[in-house]
Amino acid sequence: MKVAIFAGGTGGHIFPGISIAEKFSKEEVIFFCSSRKLEKEIFSNIGYRAIHLNIEGFRGKSLTQKILWPLKLANCCLKAFALAKKYKVDRVLLMGGYVSIIGWILSKVKKLKLYIHEQNSILGSANKLAYKSSITIFTSHLLNLPNEKLTGNPIRNNFLNKNYDANENRNKVLIFGGSQGSRYFVENLASTLDSIIKESQIIFQTGGNQPKFKSDNIVYKEFIDDLPSLFDEVKFVICRSGATTVAEIQSYGMPAIFIPLKNSIDNHQLLNAKAACLEGGGMVVEEGESATEDLIAAIGELQSSDLTQMSKKMKKDIHFEAAEIIANEIKQN
Repeated sequence: MKVAIFAGGTGGHIFPGISIAEKFSKEEVIFFCSSRKLEKEIFSNIGYRAIHLNIEGFRGKSLTQKILWPLKLANCCLKAFALAKKYKVDRVLLMGGYVSIIGWILSKVKKLKLYIHEQNSILGSANKLAYKSSITIFTSHLLNLPNEKLTGNPIRNNFLNKNYDANENRNKVLIFGGSQGSRYFVENLASTLDSIIKESQIIFQTGGNQPKFKSDNIVYKEFIDDLPSLFDEVKFVICRSGATTVAEIQSYGMPAIFIPLKNSIDNHQLLNAKAACLEGGGMVVEEGESATEDLIAAIGELQSSDLTQMSKKMKKDIHFEAAEIIANEIKQN
């Protein structure tokens, strides 16, 4: 058995794919991803064979790039066909992102068993094209599809046995924008948060963004290597609402204020955030003219709330078993 996992574009597609791959042997998995720097760095250290294809997204490109895109797609498909034959691939798992289009075409042309995982609360473009051809589409949110299996979103093992109840002495507030940080957060939130959060230290994950506002109460970190351990010291978080972020917050049971990325494709971050907050474990603040006022109000409401009860409303255990369930289904078929 050889499974080709197509995952690229963002860490939100890639890291759940790696979690699933860990349930197979290294010899049973081959990754197909894009040639972006982020993906080369990720796959250089995990020990799986990874093929980097020279493909990028279609949306938001110039007219010239859109005209050339089908030629790039054709070249990448030919490369994928040849390598799939060489490594005797017999199953394909699509994790979403534009590179998954190549995996879908490969499965159709070579008549390979096709599986899909959708991390978000709405089907991404590639998965929308492919899901009717799949044996099973594994989902993180119930999408009411005919061949759907609700599994949750595979998360990192270091979130196991972590929960909000473990520490009553929490003295930090964490602001983070996903694996690459958020320029909007760094440029627009620091001074506001410093003026209203007085009893807790503020931890700001910046990614590659350079903060201009300085304060003794704010600690800037470019990256956070051990998020679960930092969560153990945090009262609540202010964050984006990518699929992996939401899954990790739900798995820990962390009260949250979500500020969805305004221009996320198909507005999936807003939908993710609203779904996560349905039971009252968090709040949603949308970017816009009233964002600062809305955030101040949300923080005030959070600070006067029972955070332990909010944690229980946010807590979801479904994501812990997701990788195992998905891997087992692929193995059995």
